[in-house]
Amino acid sequence: MTDLLTPPATAAVQRSGYAPLTNMTLAIQTLYEIMEEPADSTTRLGILYGNSGVGKTVASAFAAARTGAAYIAAKSLWTQLPLLRALAEELGIMRPARTAADLLDQIIDELNRAPRALIVDEMDRLVMKKTVEIIRDIHDATSIPIMMIGEENLLAKLKEWDRFDNRVLVATPAQPASVEDVLLLRDHYGLGGIVADDLAIHIAERCHGVIRRIVSNLKKAGRTAATEGVDRIDRAWWGNRPIRTGDIPTRRSMGA
Repeated sequence: MTDLLTPPATAAVQRSGYAPLTNMTLAIQTLYEIMEEPADSTTRLGILYGNSGVGKTVASAFAAARTGAAYIAAKSLWTQLPLLRALAEELGIMRPARTAADLLDQIIDELNRAPRALIVDEMDRLVMKKTVEIIRDIHDATSIPIMMIGEENLLAKLKEWDRFDNRVLVATPAQPASVEDVLLLRDHYGLGGIVADDLAIHIAERCHGVIRRIVSNLKKAGRTAATEGVDRIDRAWWGNRPIRTGDIPTRRSMGA
């Protein structure tokens, strides 16, 4: 796999014991880029965006674990107060204020006292609820680096907020799983001696690089081999057996 990381980020991935999947390296690279901006910079916002299922959440949680960044994943029903309460809990604020305004002040005070990066997963949900300005307020009042994770249209959504959009330093598109990724995943789940390279690659192609589907099918292939008493299976052996691609099957009409 092409090395996409600065040296400190590469070392962090290698020390983790995790397979260095493409989007894990991209997430930590993006976070390092905004962390390395000067503390007085007005552009310490970063974005990792892409299609569902390519491993953005795992990648961002990994980046948080490796760097000590605070991490929250937005919920669909969150308005301003639930967002602030989640941030306060993540930052370890013991006596959170009751009102949104006071709670925001507490969070800003805590981050100025003990600065740390912040990762906000499912950022799309905050844009929809128009709570995005809270993230901007925190960024402007503390200058902490903030990485936001979202779906492929997150970038377009944020452009509607001029004062927010012009603070973004870097926007990184998450990638479908590569050939290297699928082989690393196969080995990670202990299937390296069972599922041949050509079958693993075939699964990745049929699943369009969506990691959760690839993992599901790799495990299914391993179970199929065990059930049929076969030590190693390849593309030819698999033949026309089905692969779960995520497409919803349509039942044919009675008259078809």
